[in-house]
Amino acid sequence: MPFHRLTLGLAGLAALAVLAGRAVSDAPAPTPARRTLAAVQDRYAGRLPHPPETGELAVYAGAPGEPALDCAALAKDRTMVALVFGQSNASNTVDPGYESGRPVYAFADGVCTKARDALPGATGTKGSSWPRLGDKLIAGGFYDAVIFANIARGGSSILEWGPGGRHNAVLLASLDSLARAGLPPTHVLLHQGEADCALGVAAPDYAAMLAAVIDQIRNKVGPATDVVVARTSQYFDLVCGNAANPACYKTCPALTQAQTAAADPQRHVLSGPDTDRLVPFADRNDGYHFTAQAADRFAEAWLPQLARSEAAPSRLQ
Repeated sequence: MPFHRLTLGLAGLAALAVLAGRAVSDAPAPTPARRTLAAVQDRYAGRLPHPPETGELAVYAGAPGEPALDCAALAKDRTMVALVFGQSNASNTVDPGYESGRPVYAFADGVCTKARDALPGATGTKGSSWPRLGDKLIAGGFYDAVIFANIARGGSSILEWGPGGRHNAVLLASLDSLARAGLPPTHVLLHQGEADCALGVAAPDYAAMLAAVIDQIRNKVGPATDVVVARTSQYFDLVCGNAANPACYKTCPALTQAQTAAADPQRHVLSGPDTDRLVPFADRNDGYHFTAQAADRFAEAWLPQLARSEAAPSRLQ
């Protein structure tokens, strides 16, 4: 299989090395909210892992010679456009992968291609849940076409996606890139929390950073786009080390409660699947990542919330 490396605005990450809210001498004093976020970032400084960017984004490039598609031409009538972010179970870690048989597409670096795993823009070189979900949405008659822009990063914390975090620039730049391509998102899907459970991030800190991320997204996409926050925290304790032992799998109910509490249907913020319950340890092929069967079940679990957006296609007009 041919592989290529994707950048997706990674050069801008260096500018975010200074944590959010730290003012320079000629800058205005940070707001209380900004000071709170800076304090959260400072609280966990030095505890986050930093895998190298190079190599991390190597993904299957698609069939040799496959032409790029006209993104704007795909965005018509009943088309769903979803930005996906989070950590490894939102990226390309499902084995085996999947190729969509319906009008499901992937968007990355301003280019649209037919959706086949691994999806460009996210970490990992295996499969994902998203082409499966796209097929289910179209088969159910909810949409005529589905476009996924997947920027998930393996092992990432909400601290890295939030203001001051090293992936925050990628999130904001990706929303801008979709808008420039004539693909304003109808949905933003987040599946993330396992890293924060393992790191011991306190629920109030997680909630503050998640709220800030949602506010940033809302400022970019407007009030009508659905932001769907999955519930997840389960991780495999490497110190325990026995993938066959249920006691080696840890969860953080306080974090999933914070994810649930973020929902506000009046603001188009919804609760997504709870994978701590949906995907038990037996359905994780290496202690962490979903099997193909679990990915199918995960995709199915998104349908109730994604199918509710009957007005979503009109936002593309």
